[in-house]
Amino acid sequence: MKKLIALVLTLSMVLALALSGCGNGDKSGSSPDPGGQTNSGGSTASGSYPKSTIQVIVPFSAGGGTDLFARIVVDKMSQILGVPVEVVNVPGGSATIGTTQVATAEPDGYTIGFSISTPLCITPLLGETSYTLEDMQPICNGYTVLHGIYVSADSPIQDIDDLIDYINENNGVVSYAGSGTGNMQHLCLEEWAAQADPDDTWQLTNVPYDGDPEEIVALMSGEAPFATLQVHGAKSAVEAGNIRCIMIFGDSTPSWITEGGYYGPNSVELGYECQVKGLTGFYGPGGMDEEIVNTLAAAVDEAMQDEAVIEAIDNIGLEPDYRDPATYQAGLEELVPVADELLHTLGFIS
Repeated sequence: MKKLIALVLTLSMVLALALSGCGNGDKSGSSPDPGGQTNSGGSTASGSYPKSTIQVIVPFSAGGGTDLFARIVVDKMSQILGVPVEVVNVPGGSATIGTTQVATAEPDGYTIGFSISTPLCITPLLGETSYTLEDMQPICNGYTVLHGIYVSADSPIQDIDDLIDYINENNGVVSYAGSGTGNMQHLCLEEWAAQADPDDTWQLTNVPYDGDPEEIVALMSGEAPFATLQVHGAKSAVEAGNIRCIMIFGDSTPSWITEGGYYGPNSVELGYECQVKGLTGFYGPGGMDEEIVNTLAAAVDEAMQDEAVIEAIDNIGLEPDYRDPATYQAGLEELVPVADELLHTLGFIS
C-alpha cells in the first residue's frame, strides 16, 4: 500500500510539472527560445549565469521514462538555480530532430538537451545526422538505461544457458522480439551473441515491435521465444509474474530485482563482457563555457541527492547514475568505436 501511495504521489507530481510547464512556456515540437540570453562569443560569463529560463530539449514524446526522469530532476534544478528550468519535448526523426536543435543552439547554457546516447553516439555513425558527438558538450549523466533478455513466465528457458541450448537446437536460426535494429537493445544482444557464439553460426532475427508493451504481449502469447526489453519497461510485467528476466546486459542489477527476490543476473557476473552502455544524460552544444557546464552539472548532482527526487525516480523504475562531465564524456566517447564495430559487423555500415 505504501508503494502504491508513493507511486500515485509521484505520478501526481509529474503531472503537475507537465501542466505547470505547459502554462509557463513548456512546448512540444516547437523551436526553443532561450529568452534572448545569447552572445556572439558563444559563451556566457559564469558570474551572471543563469539569468533566465533554461530549456531542456527531450527528443522524445512526453510520458516516457526519459521525459519523466527529466521532469523530476529539472523541477528541483529550478529551485537550486533560482530560474525556471523547463522541459521541451521535440520528438521525431529517431530523436535526431531535437538533438539537432541542441547541436545548433547558442552555447550559452540556456538551451541544453537530455537524452539516451543513441542519437549522440550511434545514429551519427549511420550518416543520418548533420552533427556528431564532437559537436556536443556533455554535461553529466543522469541514469543508465539497462536492457535485458526476457522470456514468458511459463517458458522452459530458465536461464541464459538454456537460451543458448535452445538457439543451438534450432540450428542457430531464431527470431526474437526487439524494438528495431541498430539501437541499444539490438547492439547489446549482438555483442552478447558474438561471445556466446564465437564460431558465428547463429542467425538471429530481430523482429521489431513498437515498444516494450508490445514485446511483452508477444512473449506472453508465445509469438516470440525471447525478447530484449528495457529493464524499467519490463518491471510491472515481471512483478505481475507474466515474464521473467534471464540476463541483464551490463555490470549491475537494479535494486528492485534483488530486493524483490526476482531472478536477473547481469551479463558481467555471468562471464560476458558488455561495452554497450545506455548512458542517459544532459548535454549542450559545443563551445559552452566550462564554468557553465560545471554549474549545470552541480545542480543536477544536488537535485539527484534530494530524497523526494530519489523516491520519485525509484517509483518510475529507474535508478540514478550521476556521472560528472569528464566521466560522462569518456563514457560516450568509449561507446562510439564499440557501436561502430558492431554496426559494421551487422552490415549497417559498409
